[in-house]
Order: sequence, then C-alpha cells, then structure tokens
Amino acid sequence: MAQLMALAVMAVAVLVGDFAHGIGVLIYVAGLFAAFSLACAWALPMAWLSRLLATGALVIGSLLFSFPFVWMLSTSFKYPEEIFVYPPRWVPVIPEPVRQSPYITLEELSPMVRPEALAVSRWDEMEPELRALLWRHAEPRITAQQMEGVEAAMLREAVVTGLWTSVTAGLPTATWEGEAESILQAVEGRLDDDRVGDVWPTIHRGVALRNVMVRDEQLLDHPLDAERSLLDHWQAEAGSPLRLMHEPSESPQDAVAHLAYDLSETDEATMVADFPLPVAMEEWLAVTLPIRQDRSWHRLRVELEVNGRRYVPQDRLFLGQRRWQEITFKFKHMDDRDERDLGVWQLVPAQLSSAEAGEVFNQPGHFRMRLHIERSSRLGQLWHKYTDNYRQAFLSTPYRWHYVFNSFYLVVLTIIGQIFACSLVAYSFARLHWPGRDVLFVVLLATMMLPPQVTMIPVFMIFRGLGWYNTLIPLWIPSFLGTAFFIFLLRQFMKAIPAELEDAARIDGCGYFGIYWRIILPLMKPALAAVGIFTFMNTWNEFMGPLIYLNDQRLYPLALGLFDFRTEHGGDFGLLMAASTLMTLPVVALFFMAQRYFIQGITLTGIKG
Repeated sequence: MAQLMALAVMAVAVLVGDFAHGIGVLIYVAGLFAAFSLACAWALPMAWLSRLLATGALVIGSLLFSFPFVWMLSTSFKYPEEIFVYPPRWVPVIPEPVRQSPYITLEELSPMVRPEALAVSRWDEMEPELRALLWRHAEPRITAQQMEGVEAAMLREAVVTGLWTSVTAGLPTATWEGEAESILQAVEGRLDDDRVGDVWPTIHRGVALRNVMVRDEQLLDHPLDAERSLLDHWQAEAGSPLRLMHEPSESPQDAVAHLAYDLSETDEATMVADFPLPVAMEEWLAVTLPIRQDRSWHRLRVELEVNGRRYVPQDRLFLGQRRWQEITFKFKHMDDRDERDLGVWQLVPAQLSSAEAGEVFNQPGHFRMRLHIERSSRLGQLWHKYTDNYRQAFLSTPYRWHYVFNSFYLVVLTIIGQIFACSLVAYSFARLHWPGRDVLFVVLLATMMLPPQVTMIPVFMIFRGLGWYNTLIPLWIPSFLGTAFFIFLLRQFMKAIPAELEDAARIDGCGYFGIYWRIILPLMKPALAAVGIFTFMNTWNEFMGPLIYLNDQRLYPLALGLFDFRTEHGGDFGLLMAASTLMTLPVVALFFMAQRYFIQGITLTGIKG
C-alpha cells in the first residue's frame, strides 16, 4: 500500500511539474520526498520516521513559501525580453564575455526544435534541408557590412534559428503531417523579404552613433554641423583598437556610424570628435548623444572639453542596453535638478593635474567630446548586469531618500508608541487590581471584532479637523494609544511572571511604576520583541493609511512610493521586481536577526492565565 501511494504521489507531482514548470519542480521534489518517506516506513523505526517526516515538511514548506520571493528576486535580474517568453526562463541570462563588437548572440532565441506533429525520423532527415533552405533565403539579404567582424558559423546558426522560430510560429499542424516536399514548400512560402530584417535586431549587437545635439536654456535642441558626415567628426585616437563604419543614408541628418572595437589585448578604446558650438556658451545647458549600445557591459566614460575645462558625468555608465537611446549630459552649474530618471546625467568639472589641464581642448566656439569604452572584467560584467535593474529602480525615483526616511521615521515612532502604550495598559490589566478591570478587558477584546473600515471615515475627519491631513502625524500618533491584540499578548505574558518578584520589589519600597519599569519590562523582552517585529512589518507594509492621509509625494513611505513607482514603470517588471525586493529585504533581514525573540515571545504568551 505504501508503495502504491508513493507511486501515485510521484505521478501527480510529475504531471503538475510538466504543467506548471517552475512551481511544478517544487511539487515534484515534495512528491519525491513523500515517496521516499513512505518507502522507508517499513524499514525505519517510528521515531526516525517521525523526524524524517517533520524535517521534510519543514523543507518542503520553506521551499513553497519562499518560491514567490525567489521568483521576484530572479525577475529583478532579467532583461525585459527574458520575462515574457515561453517556456518561462527561471534562471536569468548570463551575459556573454564580450571582448569584440559587433557580435552575434543567441541569448534571446529558443533552440531549433522539432514540431510536435512531425515524426522524429522525418525530422532527422529534413533538418539539414530545412537549415539549408533558411540560409539560402537569408544569405543574399545580409550585407557585407553586417557580416564584417562577426563569426560566420555563429551568424549562420543565429539567422537559421531565428528564421525557424519566426516561420513555424503560424504554420498549421496539418502542414507537418504532409510529405517532405510539401513541408519545404510551406516553409519557403513564408520566407518573405522582411523575415531577415525582423530577426537581425534580435541576434546582432553593436555600438552605433547618430548626430549629437546641443540643448540651450530654453530646452531647444540644435543639430551640430549636420551637413557633414559623422565620420568627418568622430575619429579613433591613435593606437586605439577602434574602427568607425558609416551606414549609407539619404541625408546627413539620418547618418549612422557603427563602431567596432576589440578589447582582447587592451583595456580601453577611445574616439574623439570636435564640434562647433551653435549657441552662446552662457546659454549652453546640455548635449544629447544618440547611441545604440551592445550589452557588453563595458564601461562608457564620456568627457566634454570646452574653454580649457573638462567635464565628466557624476555617475558611471555602462553599455547595457541594445536599443537606441538618447543620453543627455547637462552642466550641473546650469541646472542641478536630479533628472536621472529621465536619462539626464549631470556633468561636473574633472579634477586634473597641471599637465593634464594643459592638454585640454581650448578652441573658441568649439567643444570636444571623447568616448572611452573601458573593458570590464568577467565578474564586473555579471555584477553590472544583475544589479542594473536595482540601479535604475533607485535612480528612477527622485524622492527615493524621502521614501526611505519616512518609512524608518514611522517605524521607529510606531514601535516606541506600541511598546510603551501596550505594555503599560497590559501591566494594569495583568498586575493591578481595580474595579471593572475584567469588564473593560472584555470590552477591549471586543474592539478587535470591529473592522477598521467602520472607523476609517470618522477617524479621518477627526485628524483633518486637527489640521493633521497631509502630515505624518496620523500615521504614528495612534500607536501611542495602544492596540488591542498587542495588549492581550503582553497581558498573557505578564500573568506568567511570578508574583513573588513583584512582592519582593514592593517590600523594598518600589512603587507601581517602579515595578513596571524595573521588574516587569526587563522580563518581557521576548514578548516586546515580538510586538516590535509585528509593528515593524505592519508599519513597513502599511499602504492604506498613507494613501488616505498623504498628498505630498515627499511624505510618501516606501509602500506608497512603490505604488507610485508602479504607475510610472508598470510595464517594466524587472524594475518593479527590483524595487519590490529592495522594500522586502529589510523585513526578511529583521526576521532572521530576531527570529529567536519572535518565536519565544509567541510561545511563552500562553503559558499561564
């Protein structure tokens, strides 16, 4: 019987695993453990079996309950293209060790697999023919410039794999049940001229530039000498492993310069360009650089030289995107607003030695821009990729430090208020004898049955009448009035403290408050820690209260700030999961640091009374 149950559990686990992918893996592990436990039931003593089952239940429970957090954490490491794919990718993509660019990648492609309706034997026969057919269609449509600098075998594999995914996506099942010739004709019939163009951005990575723009104080953009080619402006520095290739265009305004570099033998590649300044120097606010990056995660260092001074960005930039992006660099002394969430980076004067200062570009009416691509180590590439969403999430919120300060401010005041008020009231209910004590305690417990939604509007009107609307006061002042659940928790703990300690303190001349402060509170550390942990979690995650009472974004705590972040970046789940992880980590860290007090405080509150 035990063996049959084990096999049944394993079968169910396998089915669910095939259906639900990631969560199914966890259930599959649970099924294996259950099967193992049942199989060992005949061979192991009951005590060992009990321990095995208890340990397994804890392990399985921890895996199941930690799955949402693991999913959130893994999503925060992903590119946007990794999230909405089928089958799901539970492990984030590991960035390639890029040393040469441009290059071909397979990271966004699914392997070329056999259609389910096609027999295995026929697939083995037709796969070479299908690959040859796809490549014959694609090869004439790939230009010599696109093929330059990339590995031919990798290019063919990527193009064929990408075309196969695109072509087979809409073919009916009946197509694969026909003859080999009809299958080849059906595939060839879907190979139109746009297929290769659609696949190319998915497999190709490279750095490219467009014409630089200057922005004045009126936020108007001015093109820089658009009549000249980009190659007339940008030049590789002597000895730099870098080459510029011009893409044919109908007009100079649409010109694109592709950048090829090789960092296999050196740590840096540099190019420089001199531009005429179309506005007066005192009206110059910023410069915009349209650039397409290559996801190599090498560092991009920008330098701007004008009037004998060099300016550099305050923040480190990396080649982490793969689409066109307009990066704006503005002078901090002209506008010190933090607009990094808009892709605007502040320029500050660079600290130069006397020898370096003498070499800075100084031509009236012109400025010089340098782009340095600095090689990142393998560990640096991994670090930059996996922390990029966290950097972007942190920089995408202009009031980020306000959110953090407000949350900790509310947490500290609320914990102090709850511990002081609840312990004092619990002391009066547990250790003092006064008329009507038990009746009022029942009334106190009865308030726990009243939903907070009932008192929400009256309490709001009271706080608004006191002039506390759009302040943090309504969010922490109620904690100094106590909470029924915490009062009950602490009362039960106090009733377990021996009365002889209180009698001895009273004989020594200690009053009621002295007994509370010197005897009761020191013995209540586990229960007070439990109250503090509960209060921290409730306050840290509180959303409804700030939503009702706050209107100024500078007063938002992290919970409401995360909601505001979701409205602005709701489509970018990587950023959203990174921001959620940053908010969740303090709660997780607090629990692991204080779990001993938490468990002890909960278990000891019901010993007596």
